[in-house]
Amino acid sequence: MKISYELQVEAEFHIGAGLSRPGVADELIVIRPDGQLVIPAEHIRGLLRDACTQILFWTGKEKECCKASLQKAPTEAERQGVLETCGLNFRQSQPPCVLCRLFGTTFTPKSYHFSDAELVNDELMKKSGRRVSTHNRIDPFTGRVPMDFLFSFEVGDPAVFQGYIERREKASNSAELLEEVGLLVAGLRLIERVGKRSARGWGWCQVKNITLTGIGGTWESVLKAYLEGEATVSQK
Repeated sequence: MKISYELQVEAEFHIGAGLSRPGVADELIVIRPDGQLVIPAEHIRGLLRDACTQILFWTGKEKECCKASLQKAPTEAERQGVLETCGLNFRQSQPPCVLCRLFGTTFTPKSYHFSDAELVNDELMKKSGRRVSTHNRIDPFTGRVPMDFLFSFEVGDPAVFQGYIERREKASNSAELLEEVGLLVAGLRLIERVGKRSARGWGWCQVKNITLTGIGGTWESVLKAYLEGEATVSQK
């Protein structure tokens, strides 16, 4: 089963160097060593996990998930018994909860592969769609801009990225598959920002042109079935 999608960035976006701070997922749109402009899979997965968690709370389905998957960055001590955790002390006679199946935990391997989202027309971006933007920060104590508060970074014009999410193995039953695909599609549709400086309006985006392979129906019909609580969906 495969979900392909286009992520249309409709505002300028920050292009990063591909670095991240310890313990913080890379939240940048970056240039790979081969020159390809991509949104890293880690960033896509992080955005989707946040969106899917929000949807579970909106629909009241969070009670079916372990607390370790619902809590952001639980400590190892919390995972080791304080929190309900799939693969350790929760749903021991059942499959892991949907968040653990989608994104994995220390004790539960994820069932899905998330690709980088690659720029559709890289040649156009190389020629005319990137520029350097210079900014500053004001010292709140002096009201001035010290030299080390001046900074520049690369900016990209609105562009389209393509990516996919693929199940590693066939789902054990169609009810699980509907739960997983319905939640992923809902999460994709909820994404509206990528990259840094999103609070300033940068990186505003929409996920469009979602196509499903290996499952019966369109993304619209699968999403409708998931939200309305239907039991199953057909696999191909």
